[in-house]
Amino acid sequence: YRDLKGVIVTLSDDGHLQCSYLGTDPSIFQAPRVDSREINYEEFDAEMKELQKIIKEATKTQDILPKSEKHRDLIVTAEVSPNLDAESQAIDSEVKAETVPSVTVKVLIQSKVAAQKPSLVVCVQAPLAVTCDQFTFDDLEPGSSETVVLSVFLKGNCSPSELEGECLVSYNIPTELNPEGIPKVAQCTFRLPLRLICFPAQPSKAANHKLTIDTNKPPISFLSIFPDFVDPSEDDQANALGFQFLTGSKATLLASKTSQRYRIQSDQLEDLWLVTKELTLRLEEHFKKQNCKDFACTFSGSIPLHEYFELIDRHFELRLNAEKFQELLSERAVQFRAIERRLLTRFKDKTPAPLQHLDTLLEGTFREVIALADAAEENQANMFQAFTKLRSATHLVIMLLSLWQKLSTDQVAILEATFLPLAEDTQELGWEETVDAAISYLLRTCLSKSSKEQALTVSSQLSMPKDTSRLKKNITLFCDRLAKGGRLSLSTDSATQQTAVMPG
Repeated sequence: YRDLKGVIVTLSDDGHLQCSYLGTDPSIFQAPRVDSREINYEEFDAEMKELQKIIKEATKTQDILPKSEKHRDLIVTAEVSPNLDAESQAIDSEVKAETVPSVTVKVLIQSKVAAQKPSLVVCVQAPLAVTCDQFTFDDLEPGSSETVVLSVFLKGNCSPSELEGECLVSYNIPTELNPEGIPKVAQCTFRLPLRLICFPAQPSKAANHKLTIDTNKPPISFLSIFPDFVDPSEDDQANALGFQFLTGSKATLLASKTSQRYRIQSDQLEDLWLVTKELTLRLEEHFKKQNCKDFACTFSGSIPLHEYFELIDRHFELRLNAEKFQELLSERAVQFRAIERRLLTRFKDKTPAPLQHLDTLLEGTFREVIALADAAEENQANMFQAFTKLRSATHLVIMLLSLWQKLSTDQVAILEATFLPLAEDTQELGWEETVDAAISYLLRTCLSKSSKEQALTVSSQLSMPKDTSRLKKNITLFCDRLAKGGRLSLSTDSATQQTAVMPG
């Protein structure tokens, strides 16, 4: 260290003497010499052909899933209790009924392999809720299982648009190359009983909204298909059945004694949906048990577009109100901060000037901000209820369109993707502009009448419209094209063929 200048000598408390210097040590690493060799192109060509052969064989194979995926490493099943809970498990329900029922759902997780960090999430659509929606388990060994019991109930003060739930289990499977595990997901769905949201009531003779479902089989007594709603001692319920929803509205189901028809009626259009769906499901299950394969439901009435448009207008009106509340809140907040700054300036001044009622103005602005926030919150709750009702009515319109035109499963899936693109409605991306864009696309492709319509361009940016006139016009045109023989398809080839056969 003779030539090393500026050494820092330190002595620690425990007697260690250190000589330190500032700087870095030079790197003595030298890159190894690369052996140059000639490339054997024949070997490379042979290897390339072998790899291309393997790739070609892999693309020909139809079953591209590994065996573990085919046989499922982890199975999750959900079993819904046939009876409602004797003691309701509803928590913080907003429903104003005397009692809010709940139903027990038993979820069973069975693992065939070692599963790390398994977690379960149970999802139901609001206003339904569960007593507990997330569960975490210890690592599962091969052949082990876990069981979870929870309850589902109606929390919000409006009827849900769907009576279905979903269970999702996420877990990791360790491998030799990845000890942390490969993330995987297993899922299943379950169907909730109609008794969860309504109970038997006296049938109503009059109603504002009515629709008739035709079948190709004689009418079935409600004692057979609705045993949970019918009192066997009352004979008049064999052909007429009443449903009282927990939210207060009613629906009535009537079976014709002379024809193969069922009538559903209610004062609210959205209340027809769940009863109509339950009727068709129970009829299908009834005839399936009797090995009857040709049972079918049809609808020959008119689609209730006028009533449907009223629900659209109501939902859009609340969206406009939400936008106004947001603007007013922003203005009052700016005003509140400006008054605050002036008051702080007065208070910091050694010789302050009179307040000139700034304190009164601050208090008044604060009260306005609180009142606007409360009004915006109430409008948000009303908008959620309006969106739920709109979803129920949309489900009903989709069902009636499919029964009316006898659409296939694929076409019904396109209808649902078109009219129900959002699970949640927001100001940034709302139902109206999303559905309008989807319908416009179908009208330009598979439902177009000429090449001119196909050449029309639609804006790629979605924004909140000024009104709903364009949307209602497109929905009416959409139903008209279906009535004239149009068929839904997302493939470009079928869309081109459809253009040639669409009648004028």
